[in-house]
Amino acid sequence: MKQRSPEVTESVSLPEAQPSRIEVREWAIEVVAGPDKGKKVKTLGALIRVGSDPTNDVVLSDATVSRRHLEIERTPRGLMLRDLGSRNGTIVEGRQLLQAFLDPGDKIALGKTKLLVKQQAKGTEIELGGESFGDLVGTSEAMRAVFAELRRVAREEMNLLIEGETGTGKELAARAVHQSSSRRHMPFKVVDCNVISEEAAERELFGHLRGALATSEGSSPGVFEAAQGGTVFLDEVGELPPSLQPKLLRVLESREVHRIGEGKTRQLDVRIIASTHRNLDEEVRAGRFRADLFFRLAVARVHMPPLRTRRQDIPVLAQHVLRNLGTPFEMSAQTLALFEGYDWPGNVRELRNVLERGALMQETGNASWLDFLANPPKKGHEPTKSVGAIVSALAYHEAKDRVLSDFERIYFAEVMKASGFDMKVAEQKTGLSMQSLYRLLKKNGLRLKDLKNAEGL
Repeated sequence: MKQRSPEVTESVSLPEAQPSRIEVREWAIEVVAGPDKGKKVKTLGALIRVGSDPTNDVVLSDATVSRRHLEIERTPRGLMLRDLGSRNGTIVEGRQLLQAFLDPGDKIALGKTKLLVKQQAKGTEIELGGESFGDLVGTSEAMRAVFAELRRVAREEMNLLIEGETGTGKELAARAVHQSSSRRHMPFKVVDCNVISEEAAERELFGHLRGALATSEGSSPGVFEAAQGGTVFLDEVGELPPSLQPKLLRVLESREVHRIGEGKTRQLDVRIIASTHRNLDEEVRAGRFRADLFFRLAVARVHMPPLRTRRQDIPVLAQHVLRNLGTPFEMSAQTLALFEGYDWPGNVRELRNVLERGALMQETGNASWLDFLANPPKKGHEPTKSVGAIVSALAYHEAKDRVLSDFERIYFAEVMKASGFDMKVAEQKTGLSMQSLYRLLKKNGLRLKDLKNAEGL
């Protein structure tokens, strides 16, 4: 049956005009007992995560602490602590809790570690931007503060590090900064450090002369040369192979590059924007990322907040995605309420993927596109079933939609394994350009490092 055109409900309407400046108070978590005693993280932001995994804001070496142990979020009602399903629990002032509001001065015990929560008595006034910046949209104070900072940084020539979880819009932020800068009419080149192989990285970054490489037929400029006058975006720079870090540092310090096989250097005029989902401060402390490179990249730093900390943005984000889809699709107020109650571990990228899937499945009259709300996928889940197993277990329309959704991820994972994780070989097998191959690997969350680890390489 043909679906009606989408009706934008009252839940999707934009809010009233927001204040241009707000006062926020810096708060901090300090380790006061345990193996990491003395470690301290301060922020004006809305969220701090604690655990043993390097992606946390407070990274603990205590073996009794879970990888993602707890998070503390600043809400309009105060600081909210949430245990994230830890093995040994979270104890506040002698009581084991799953969720509770904290008072400044509260002590938190997790394993052998104790934390102290602090908050400044006097606030700091910060400027808020509008409700969009480039292709980023949001009405929350958190995003409007990000927009204001990105606009300020765009006017400068300083290098920028954009931090945040996967799917929070780091590349969109980088593109918006470029488009708002004096370099807007010059190239914007992306280096995806997630999928670039160590063998090919130097060639692709710095270029090469004819005959310098056995596989090359002619000379070729690298990304930095190709971006002359514009911006180079180093996406997920925390994944950059250690052997390349000193070479990248030399380029940033000297502002010049020489191609493989070439004696002379070429002057560069490029701006560097980098992104990472990792905690690079912790990566530097652990010796996995060069401190001098980190400081060169992080002249300015902007943190993209996760979607679960700015749920009020979900209606306007849904409206924005649906407008760009160009497909008739109806979103009810009840569905929006369900969306606002979901944690969105994949952030805005997951929201967009869900809405695209919903538009497709509603065309076929299939309502199972909301199943993820009841059974959210586990982090790190990889599709392992064959296409035949999926098809045989589901009704026709649902099987078709599921296969279409999973096809690219399964296909490219298998192609990369069959190609020995060589991008040139994969390019020939797929018939795609290198740029398209990189884009599709990234779209499907496939990293060469993770695929190789899964194969034990």
